[in-house]
Amino acid sequence: MRLRKSHLPALALVALFVACSSDQTGSGGAGGVSNAGGSGGAAKGGQGGGSGNANGGHAGTTTGGTGGSFSNGGSGQGGGSGVGGNASGGAGNGGAQAGGASGNGGGGGNAGHGGMGGGSGGNGGTSGGGNAGETSCSFPSGWTPAMATYTTYSLPNPQTACGYEGSNNNIKNIAVAGNYAAIPGNSSSDFNTKDRCGACVQIGDAIVTIVDECPFSGNTPCQNNPGGHLDLSTDAASAGKVQGDPSLKKQNQWKFVPCPINGNVVVRLKSMNNNEFYVENEILPIASVKCGDQTGSRQSYGAWHFNNNVNGQSCSVTDIANRTINITVGNTQGQNVDTGVQFPKCK
Repeated sequence: MRLRKSHLPALALVALFVACSSDQTGSGGAGGVSNAGGSGGAAKGGQGGGSGNANGGHAGTTTGGTGGSFSNGGSGQGGGSGVGGNASGGAGNGGAQAGGASGNGGGGGNAGHGGMGGGSGGNGGTSGGGNAGETSCSFPSGWTPAMATYTTYSLPNPQTACGYEGSNNNIKNIAVAGNYAAIPGNSSSDFNTKDRCGACVQIGDAIVTIVDECPFSGNTPCQNNPGGHLDLSTDAASAGKVQGDPSLKKQNQWKFVPCPINGNVVVRLKSMNNNEFYVENEILPIASVKCGDQTGSRQSYGAWHFNNNVNGQSCSVTDIANRTINITVGNTQGQNVDTGVQFPKCK
């Protein structure tokens, strides 16, 4: 502060000069803050600004808001300088968040009274992994089953009509390894119900995954009741408390339900084909797959087919509830790849 010219006596001037030069305890730089986002995120926001140096005050500290799923983290705010300090407090950091995009950088701090400059800009927040919160789900109206009938079968060393693999009557990448079923279809070359591949059904308290086809030819119960029959694994029949006897008409009814899946969606390049892959371990059946400018078509053996190779590519996968995730296809044929992402759970 510049002193205006004064006509005060010399002794008074000396006293005023000493008072203006004395140390002052300044207030701290303000803590960084971040605005709250939607639900689903989980991480701290901006950190507090550092104290002004020289005769600055105490460092500010605060915790920012929670970042939202698939939304930006809040900006960190720079700390103000301490009164009488030579510099402002450090800027706050952008709010880190889970499940959303990167947070915005914090704004610079303003100089406090007597300070020599504002704080530097804050750092951008970091992205998290995570998945979105629960969403509404429904099944196509044409999928409502008719009156249930059942038969049973076993798969000692399977690769099923939907493309699932396993051994000793256990299937990989489904809700319950031993609980699986075949759904009626026109024929092995015309699997007209392949869109049900990966769907889960509930029978009593049992969860069973559709992994196979029961073609009409040679399977009279499937042909006679195409909208209500299921060919169950022996474990699934036992868990659902039903018998593999299609003449029994009043057994536990089955219905489609979201799969109570553990882990992430799994993809697998088809053996001998870099232009086809399977999508498994999903909550709802997959409706469409797109890789770049190519849209896949589902084959009668369950794989998604593309005209050109898709190994190593980023693809979007959409389920029957019109929910989309982005995955990366592996480079090794026949190898299961954990995509690191899963669809939201269903309400």
